Amino acid sequence: MEKLQLEFGGYTTAGSKSENQDAFAAYHPDGDILEHKGALAAIADGVSACRQAQLASVTCVTNFIDDYLATPETWSVKRAAARVLRGLNLWCLGHRSTHYDQQSDMITTFSGVVFKSTCAHLFHVGDSRIYRCQDGNLEQLTRDHKHFQGNNSYLTRAVGIDPHLDVDYRGVDLQRHDLFLFTTDGVHDFISDKQINQLIKQDATDLEGLATRIVNQAEQAGSDDNLTCLIVRVVELPGYDINESYQQLTRLAIPPALEIGMKLEGYRVLQTLFNGTRSSLYKVINEDDDKIYGLKIPSDKFADDPVYLSGFAHEAWIGERIEHPNVMRIYHRSDKAKFLYHICEYIEGQTLRQWIVDNPRPSLEQVRAIIQQIITALRALQRLDMVHRDLKPENLMITSQGQVKLIDFGTVFVAGLAENQQHVKDEHPLGSVNYIAPEYLIANNSSHQSDIFSLAVICYEMLCGELPYPPFAYKDYIPKSFSEWQYQALNKHRTDLPLWVNLTLKKALQPHPDNRYQAFSEFEMDLLKPNKMMLQQAENAPLIERNPLLFWKLLCGLLVLGNIAQLVWG
Repeated sequence: MEKLQLEFGGYTTAGSKSENQDAFAAYHPDGDILEHKGALAAIADGVSACRQAQLASVTCVTNFIDDYLATPETWSVKRAAARVLRGLNLWCLGHRSTHYDQQSDMITTFSGVVFKSTCAHLFHVGDSRIYRCQDGNLEQLTRDHKHFQGNNSYLTRAVGIDPHLDVDYRGVDLQRHDLFLFTTDGVHDFISDKQINQLIKQDATDLEGLATRIVNQAEQAGSDDNLTCLIVRVVELPGYDINESYQQLTRLAIPPALEIGMKLEGYRVLQTLFNGTRSSLYKVINEDDDKIYGLKIPSDKFADDPVYLSGFAHEAWIGERIEHPNVMRIYHRSDKAKFLYHICEYIEGQTLRQWIVDNPRPSLEQVRAIIQQIITALRALQRLDMVHRDLKPENLMITSQGQVKLIDFGTVFVAGLAENQQHVKDEHPLGSVNYIAPEYLIANNSSHQSDIFSLAVICYEMLCGELPYPPFAYKDYIPKSFSEWQYQALNKHRTDLPLWVNLTLKKALQPHPDNRYQAFSEFEMDLLKPNKMMLQQAENAPLIERNPLLFWKLLCGLLVLGNIAQLVWG
């Protein structure tokens, strides 16, 4: 399978100045780092009026690369890079000569690109530039954050100017042989885009030589500043072949159905916990350390299904990266393993589905205690840029000590993986139709608000044993619009619960995500105590909104009376 391959070449000089306050850096990792994080290139131009301009530019390009690579590989490129740049901005902003000095000692422009899979993610602030030369055409991809006043100019945006760093972001698709050029104003203020393109057309085989020629021509044109040019060439792009991915997975054999006493690579089966059509789960003991684990194996019925096997591997990848007391842990399988399976944290307890059966009319306090634990688990996923997408009672366990555990990560959306061409894309929504958020079912879009919807369905069902919306006719039904979800008031099933609980669930279960809670904390707060504003709005709402059934009954009654009056006096 082809991988992303880049070439770099750059040149920088102080020019006519005594100190070079420009900086550039590039990094091309290998293996999993390249796949999950990408390759990076960045350029910066320290503002010469500052006392530590050189330190600012060098720190920004080097720390951008180092800190970005240290962010979770589950994060999207945009989230990770934005977090790093905010940190660098505050670090630069904090360097002042005196407490009363309003001017930071460290201000710099910054233009960086993360090359991941088949996309270039651009991050830019200041008047350095990024160009792309594609099929012989040179295009400026960034805009200068500069204001001209007479013959003078000043930066309107840069790292270290303001506590709020407004960074331009842009994503562009890559093509083989694309050239990306990074320049500081000492270059592009003195030679035109046409001149740069002519130099590229003359000879672009040696990138360092090309960068040097571009800088030299700008210097000969009268540049009186530091000059820097960095060039990146796209040599090869990753290609995704699902059959090749499938072949890699099938190098690991699917184990046969296991029985008590049987061993699989050092794990002895103590008990069969679950035998389903898609997978089996066993309680096992590791004979090396005598610890109890769960062992999950895929069904051999799917041995020829590359999408299923990729999803099985995807679940392990996610479970290995989440460490939270309310999320089931999956441990890394030995690199020497010959079979495909998961080694999971063993959970002694019952599913939430069984809990609902055992507790047909639970107290609000009982339900809240469980919901709050689920929220902490979902927040752990949210911090890693993940969306579960298949929350339902069967995917939640409650231990004998009352601890809730979120299990099953087969449908989890990971922003960082979704950016990879190699990642198997979901063509259809995954999960249980009566718990999936409407936007996911209708448009295959999901966010943490989708998990809020599913969580609210679970909460509603825990309280009354029913679903908040009439169940759809069949399992694989895909609704056409948000109007197909017609909320049924909780008080219809539990008259002993206060009105504000129904209002809370109704908001969390709004079919359109824009009308739903925006954060888990908002839903949690309203579930703990009445939202006075929401109660007031409900009390002041028109009768048709407060009690539609009563409204239509009254209207029908008035129409009947009107007809009678017409017959009597007509």
